[in-house]
Amino acid sequence: MKTTDIDAVLALADDFELCNGVFNRFADFNNQIDVDAYSEEERVITLAWHASGLIGNGGFEYLFEGWFTGDLGHVYTAAAFKTIGATQSYAAFQRALGVFGDRYPENPAERDAVYHRASENERMAINSQFWEDEQNMNAALARYVR
Repeated sequence: MKTTDIDAVLALADDFELCNGVFNRFADFNNQIDVDAYSEEERVITLAWHASGLIGNGGFEYLFEGWFTGDLGHVYTAAAFKTIGATQSYAAFQRALGVFGDRYPENPAERDAVYHRASENERMAINSQFWEDEQNMNAALARYVR
């Protein structure tokens, strides 16, 4: 990547565009995330941005349909929100992961079944807590990038 390319991305004033531009520099074109392939800073940016996109489109249910290589239990992903200072998003993440207790199922179908044992109202409350923090999360991630 040319220095001018990243300079142009970093010069973006809009938090969403900045975060998306930096994410696109780190993520594979097929959106396959491999936690071990990134530096700590790249990992934080990539996990927070990709997870927020999935959760934003379909709640934690969408996120839990799969996993990021190297982060099966989404431990690094949750920590990324804490690292950037998106405390409400992080708290929602902890509530969502808490549904699994001390065992996060490896199998996506089992994970879905366990997560859906929580009431629809509880799942919606968790999703809403995360969604309500979107603007703050974008700003927090943009500050982290800058």
